[in-house]
Amino acid sequence: MRNQCLLSGARIQTDVFETTREAAKAMDHRIEAIMPPNYRSFHWAGYCIGFALGGFFDGILLHQVLQWHHFLSGWTQTPFNDPRIQILADGLFHAAMYVIAAVGIWKLVRARHVFALKAANRMLGANALIGFGSWHVLDSVLSHWILGIHHVRMDVPDRLFWDVLWFLLFGVLFVAAGILLRRWREPPPSGKDRRARSRSAIGPAL
Repeated sequence: MRNQCLLSGARIQTDVFETTREAAKAMDHRIEAIMPPNYRSFHWAGYCIGFALGGFFDGILLHQVLQWHHFLSGWTQTPFNDPRIQILADGLFHAAMYVIAAVGIWKLVRARHVFALKAANRMLGANALIGFGSWHVLDSVLSHWILGIHHVRMDVPDRLFWDVLWFLLFGVLFVAAGILLRRWREPPPSGKDRRARSRSAIGPAL
């Protein structure tokens, strides 16, 4: 008798779970129809915030904590050989990152209703990872190799090694992680998992 009650309760819980999931999907569609989300603004919010965080990570860690380089360390002619000019360049760089972060936050506020939709948090995190890695890709290609205004480490003979390492570790790897996270889909729960959840839910009540 007890087993029959458990099975009946499990079936009821499973039916409720399925009904709730279908209702949630229907609600998503209603929200999209009533208030179409600004997906472009939402995506760019993640990109901008991640890009700014990448710049802050670079500036705080490499410019200030480790002091491996300043933003214009590769330019040694006057007036760039003055430490005050180097510090000023770092400050202007951080100010630019603040502007980009503010743009990202503004776009996120505009598209805040997107958070009502499924997987919005994952998408925002994925876009932030892509933005974070994009900063390091851009910085490596433009600042290190084209303009030569600085390298990751200015105090070592083999600067290219550190440039490539940083490019791969914090650039390519983060962009790839963001792309994978965007494409990831949570598998639906199997029947066995739903029955296990149902038993755990009704167990304490019995």
